[in-house]
Amino acid sequence: MSEVMTVLRREFLERVRSRSFLLGTILFPVLMAAMWIIPARMGGGGGSRHVVVVDQAPAGVGQTVVQLLTAPQPAGGRDDDAVTFTVDRVARPLAQVKADLIRRVQAKEIDGYLYLPPDFVQSSHAEYRARNVANFSVLSAVQRAATQAAQAARLQAAGLDASQVAALVKRVDVGTARITDKGEEGGSAASAFFLAYIVGFLTYFMILLYGMNVLRSVLEEKTNKISEVIVSSMKASHLMLGKIIGVGAVALLQVAIWGAIMGVAASRSDMLTKRFGLPPGALDVVHVPLGTVLAVTGFFVLGFLLYAALYAALGAAVNSEQEAQQFQILVMMPLIVPVALVFRIVSDPLGSVATTLGMIPFTAPVTMAMRLASAPVPPVQIVGSLALMVVTVLAVAWIAGKIYRVGILSTGKRPTLAELGQWLRAA
Repeated sequence: MSEVMTVLRREFLERVRSRSFLLGTILFPVLMAAMWIIPARMGGGGGSRHVVVVDQAPAGVGQTVVQLLTAPQPAGGRDDDAVTFTVDRVARPLAQVKADLIRRVQAKEIDGYLYLPPDFVQSSHAEYRARNVANFSVLSAVQRAATQAAQAARLQAAGLDASQVAALVKRVDVGTARITDKGEEGGSAASAFFLAYIVGFLTYFMILLYGMNVLRSVLEEKTNKISEVIVSSMKASHLMLGKIIGVGAVALLQVAIWGAIMGVAASRSDMLTKRFGLPPGALDVVHVPLGTVLAVTGFFVLGFLLYAALYAALGAAVNSEQEAQQFQILVMMPLIVPVALVFRIVSDPLGSVATTLGMIPFTAPVTMAMRLASAPVPPVQIVGSLALMVVTVLAVAWIAGKIYRVGILSTGKRPTLAELGQWLRAA
């Protein structure tokens, strides 16, 4: 056991004292805060736009569109996505003004133009041309104005009062909040989504990053013949175990520091929201129940041990980093699956896809992190998934240890599957 501790201490201190660990630990929270605060302060695409309405629609419809686009924003509340319009109305046919409008768009005199054809009310179809048609705030405002103008014209033709109909069919705003296991309300739908998104990707990123650290460490010692010297004085399995636990401890320390920073942010969320001028509830995402933290940590540790063992075996079996790269995708593939299905898992964390992936040990670390952050997962599924992971980690570590024991001292060509089988039987 002292041999394991010696390797563990060396791996831990070597990485913790490195400049990359210090920079990564500091820069990650800074970048996350910047990604959160800067868009919130800069808004989601609002601003001012200058457009021209080419009005060939029935009388009054184009004027209604202009009035709706230029109407003042509702008082109260900060809306960073709000767009203010300066609108010119042209009543001539599009063919006569199109070339000039395109020239003005290219010269940046206007941002775009909206064409209302003669059959606009019946066809419900208009055309919007602009330098940028990917701004959803602008598109939403233009579409809303055109829709309301067309609806008003239809209601007027039917002899109905538009304002009375609008009051009758007024949209209902549904407020959302997640109910925790304790029956408390916390976090909106948006904060639950972002929390699951961040926790899932952080788990994926950390397992991948530190798993590859194990691979590179094994490969470096093997190619430099350092492993031959070390193995002559201790068991290869102890070397592998100490290396995996040492690197894992570094990863856990880094995550713990980030967790502490999030905890401080959670305790000061009201002050930070006012200090940085963020919308109310923008930092709800940092409020994470202790039970969720412990469960996610358990899946992270087991996930790291599982993939670190695979990476250690891969590093021992190959002879260069180029060879390792050819097989890394095979090791990474199960971990990529829940990342590729992130929207399915987060939108339906208790569904069949999320539940199935959560019970498969190779996809469970990322999947369960997303599920736990999204919704209260049944305890039996959490315990069952953890139990399956423990069994799988022991089995994979046993196999990886056998491959590591022979591979770390082998040189020459890359082993075939048959030779790997011989290593397992011989070790």
